[in-house]
This record gives sequence, C-alpha cells and structure tokens, in this order.
Amino acid sequence: MSGGYFDRSTYAIREIADTMERDIARALQPKPEKEHMDYWVIYEKDSFSSFHNYNSYMKFASYEDAESFLLRDKTIVKAEQKYADLFIADDIIFQSTTHNMSDTPDGEQIPVLYSIYHCCYDRYPDDADVLELSDETINAMKEAYRQMRIAEIYATRVDWMMSGDDSEESFRERIKGDLAEFEKEYATKDWTYLDEDDE
Repeated sequence: MSGGYFDRSTYAIREIADTMERDIARALQPKPEKEHMDYWVIYEKDSFSSFHNYNSYMKFASYEDAESFLLRDKTIVKAEQKYADLFIADDIIFQSTTHNMSDTPDGEQIPVLYSIYHCCYDRYPDDADVLELSDETINAMKEAYRQMRIAEIYATRVDWMMSGDDSEESFRERIKGDLAEFEKEYATKDWTYLDEDDE
C-alpha cells in the first residue's frame, strides 16, 4: 500500500466527511408524522437545589385529574404565597404539611412543594431516527463536506509524494485529476442516499 508519511491520518479526514454525508442524508429523509402530546404532570421539590417528577412520571389527562390525585394525600394543601417563588414553574403550588425540604440554607424549615405542570408539544414517535436541520445548515454542511474531501485529496497526494511513491510532477498532475473527478462527483451527488450498511 502506498503512502504512510502521515501515518494513515488521511483516513480520518475521509471518515469525518463520510459522517457528514450520512448526517446530511438523515436530515433529508422523509420525517414520520409527529405525535401530539398533551398531558399534565406533578413535580415535587423535596430538595432546595432540585425538583423531580412525583410518583414515577405519572401523566394525567387534565389539570383537575392531577390535582385530585395530589390532594388525595391529606397532608398536602395549597401552598402559602411566600413559597411560590421557590419553584421554577409558574403553576399553582402545593405544600406538604408534614415534610420539609432537604439542603435548605441555614437549616431553614421549608415544606416540600408540588407543582402541576402542563406538557403540550409535538414529537416524533419513540425510536424514530430523525435529524432536523434547516436548509441553511444543510447547505453549510454540504460545503463542509466538500472542503473535507478536498483536504483529503491534498493530504493523500502530499502523503504519497513525501513517502516517495509519487514524483513532484506526478503529485501536481494527480491533484488536478483527483480534484476534477471529485468536482464531477460532487455536482451530481444524490444527497438523500443513505447506505443502511454504514449505520
């Protein structure tokens, strides 16, 4: 095998370009229909520095359902106004009458707080391999791919010359030929082709 001056590092350039090519193709694939998500969750703030989903990520169809579930626990009531600002969410706040937060400054007694939060968004189905990129970003990535492939051509030709496989004259001629061949390939490239075997 010819070359070796760059210790086969030219292959890394091509691998980067190939990864860009696959990502462009992924971004251009038809997208599955999004699922509409609309539900309510309960957040619990039992630590001054963080909060988490209450009761194992339960989802509720309405605010009323979530509130009814939360208030089944008779030790939870509507929160005093002075605690509202301690929660990141702007939703209605509830508080525990029996449990306090951990990690409070100077051991201050602050009750565990609860918030009912509305989640409403569209998302792709689980496990969908979707890459969303704007047309402007895709075009910039195409140019990045082009520049990486040109860099690969130059690095390979220099590698072969400096390794003694090509003369200086052959080096210059082969660069011209390789660049011309690549530009033809680039001009007719099917950017949507995704080789599943490369995944």
